[in-house]
Amino acid sequence: MIGFVTSLPHPANCASYAARCALMEPTLAFLLRQTNPDIHLVIVANTPPECTLPDDPRLEVVLVDFARSASTPGRPSLVGIEKDKGAKLAAGTSILTRRGASHVMFVDSDDYIHRDIAAFAAERPGHPGWYFDSGYFHIRGERKVTTVTHEYHQRNGTSHVMRTDLLSVPAYLDLALDREAMLDAAGRDKTTQIMGRHWPVVDYFRSIGHPLEPYPYPAAIWEIGTGENCTAVVAASGTKEPIEGRISEDFGLPVPSRATAARATTSVFLTRVRRHLRPDS
Repeated sequence: MIGFVTSLPHPANCASYAARCALMEPTLAFLLRQTNPDIHLVIVANTPPECTLPDDPRLEVVLVDFARSASTPGRPSLVGIEKDKGAKLAAGTSILTRRGASHVMFVDSDDYIHRDIAAFAAERPGHPGWYFDSGYFHIRGERKVTTVTHEYHQRNGTSHVMRTDLLSVPAYLDLALDREAMLDAAGRDKTTQIMGRHWPVVDYFRSIGHPLEPYPYPAAIWEIGTGENCTAVVAASGTKEPIEGRISEDFGLPVPSRATAARATTSVFLTRVRRHLRPDS
C-alpha cells in the first residue's frame, strides 16, 4: 500500500482558509481514484478543512494543535513554512507507518498526480523510491499545461515517492505534541530538510545508501496562480499540451472554460507588466 500525506497551513497563514481548502477538493477526489485502490490518504491540519471531503474510509483527517507559523499571507517566511509543513508531514507519515504503507508521497494540497502512481509503487514494494525529474506546470485558468523536462523535483514538493521505513519516523508519534516537540520527536534536521523542503530529498536518500531513481514519465502537475502559492512564479517556459484529453484523464485536472482562460491570460500579462514597471527598492 502507498500512503499520501497532504497538509494545510494554519488559517491565519492563508489569504483565505476556505479558498485554500476548496483548492484541495479536486486533488483529493482524484487521489482517491488511483487505478490501484490500495491507498491511504492523510490530511494534517490545525482545524477541520472548510470544504466537502469525500466520504471514503481511506481518507483520514488528523488535527494538530500548532500555533500559527512565522509567516503571513503575501510575505511568506520560508523557515516558518518549512517547520510547520515538516512537522505536519511527519505526523502524517507516522499515521501511514502504523497503517503499514510501504511507500509515502507528500502531495501539496493544490497539486495533481498521475492516476497510476499507486499501481507503479505496488509492483515494486521494496524499492527505495523515485523522484520526478519531469512534470508539468499549470497556470490556474489556462487550458494548457507546460512540460518541465528536467529537475522538476527541485521546483515542486509533489515530486517524490519514498519507502516509508527509510524516513525513520516513529509509528506512534504523540499527535498532541506542539510543533517544536513534534520536530524533535521525528528528527528535527531530517524533518525540516526533506519534509518541510523538497530540494534536498534526492541527496538525502543518496547519503543513506538508498538512492531514489527518476520516475519514468511526468507524473505531477504544479498549479500556480491560485492566490495561495508561496512562489512568485506566474509563467513557465516549455512545450504546451492541452488539458483536454490525456492530461485531464490521467491527472483529473479540470478543463477551464475559454472565458476563464482568457481572464487568466490577461491576469498573467498584467502581473508581468506590474513587475517590469516596479521600481527597485
